Amino acid sequence: MVQETNSCELQVGSQSVIVREMTVQQVRAFLQDAAKGGTGDVVDALLLGDCELGTLKRMCTLTDEQINELKPSELQAVKAKCRELNPDFFAMLTKLTDLAKAQPAN
Repeated sequence: MVQETNSCELQVGSQSVIVREMTVQQVRAFLQDAAKGGTGDVVDALLLGDCELGTLKRMCTLTDEQINELKPSELQAVKAKCRELNPDFFAMLTKLTDLAKAQPAN
């Protein structure tokens, strides 16, 4: 049985989006997928700065088609709510980024 996590409904443009707190299992799945390498394009990876669009989708009900119809400012609002509901996840991403930067280049 899947248990619902902390969530919030957000109105973004004409769309209603549910943003959820990720479970530990979902965070582990994210890390496993991230270790396999990215499959997104430059826009997916860089548009929102420190949060890829694929990562955003893991925390909300937005589909690729819906994301494509939103403005970056609307996606920033979704990202802000994702950060609010997932502070530990984003802190972990910051730590991982810092660790990667500290590694000597080969």
